[in-house]
Amino acid sequence: MKLIITTLIFVMSINTSVGQTLLGTTGWLNIPTADMQEDGTFYLGGSFIDSHYIDNYGTGQYNCLTYYFDVTFLPFLEINFGNTRLLNYPGDHYTVDRRFSFRLRALKERKYVPAIVIGAHDVYTTIQSGADVNQYFNSIYIVATKHIPVKRSEFGFTLGYGFDFFNSNQFIGFFGGISFSPSFLRQLNLIVEYDGTAFNFGGNILFFKHLFVYAMVQDIKHFSGGFAYRIYLLNNIKKKRKERKSGTK
Repeated sequence: MKLIITTLIFVMSINTSVGQTLLGTTGWLNIPTADMQEDGTFYLGGSFIDSHYIDNYGTGQYNCLTYYFDVTFLPFLEINFGNTRLLNYPGDHYTVDRRFSFRLRALKERKYVPAIVIGAHDVYTTIQSGADVNQYFNSIYIVATKHIPVKRSEFGFTLGYGFDFFNSNQFIGFFGGISFSPSFLRQLNLIVEYDGTAFNFGGNILFFKHLFVYAMVQDIKHFSGGFAYRIYLLNNIKKKRKERKSGTK
């Protein structure tokens, strides 16, 4: 009992978190947001993805496992690299699908102004032009996000648009959603979103300042989820800078 109470107190003491999508880029459940991780944030994680998540990868018949790393460096740039593998695939020869993504913040959130981010997912392929497309998670989008505090709780509102640019597009047209972080557990986000195809419900939570866990029910039917470990790469550098500044005063 003492261990449970101690753990709860520790978890309750941590700060609010910025979420991640199933593929590892900053966002909510499936949709990207205009949130950005803190400069120097590194994520290493993986997700179980239900076969209904996307139709054209494995023809929608096989569940997937994806693993990734995600780095935010400079206050406005995020890059992500991931691999996705079909589970229980019957073929003798099968390789993982690789993807590269990046996000650029065009506008930082202010009191009356939402943050705006432009992003591109799965933008590179080694397959020659005209051959079978192996880019299953393509998207180019622009998205805006605004957070509104209500007493000690917080609501988040996101609206984005995905362009019909590639042969295969994960987001086409408008997408968006609402998140809620309660005052008694600010590191928890409860989310409802529309990804342009289906409504998704779920949430994410950050444990012990480093372990990020997320899960969703897609179209109110299909479960997907995962976890990641977060590291602040610039902590020591920032700490030394503060020590130098305090030493010069």
